[in-house]
Amino acid sequence: MKKAISLLIFVFLLTAAGGTAGAEIFKNHTGGVSIWLPDDWEIDSEEEIGALYADAPQGDSFCVLRLLLKENNLRQALRTYNALILKEEIDDFNALSDVRQGELNGMTTDFFSGEGQRDDETWTVEVALIVVKESVLLCAIGWEKDEKDQFAPLVDKIFPSIKKLD
Repeated sequence: MKKAISLLIFVFLLTAAGGTAGAEIFKNHTGGVSIWLPDDWEIDSEEEIGALYADAPQGDSFCVLRLLLKENNLRQALRTYNALILKEEIDDFNALSDVRQGELNGMTTDFFSGEGQRDDETWTVEVALIVVKESVLLCAIGWEKDEKDQFAPLVDKIFPSIKKLD
């Protein structure tokens, strides 16, 4: 009986720990935030420009966290984000949803979705423009359009993981 109970507790603890297994927290000091990303993704950080780039192992999903503006101005950020997305990851990006205003861990945030081209494929991109102190960060998560079932759930993990550094 003790072995059965011990085994059940062990399985429960493994299952509970599974929420953080396969995850790694990265810090973007220039942007003043930390972010969770899958630990099997390839990560490239350019701290001098406040950028963190991540790609899934097969290249079918990405995440960009980058300083967009050095001022607290979401309206200006909405006018300039497209050039950054085009430059960094996606060609012919078009916003497909209205901007949804909200918060991420106490930070004012605008959210929207769009599509664009990458490697001759259509990609879906979820975007968050996040006010942190006196700047605005862009976080974009994208995936090949036909990979929605696999990668769309990452949005619900990555965006809420973004937290201000102390």
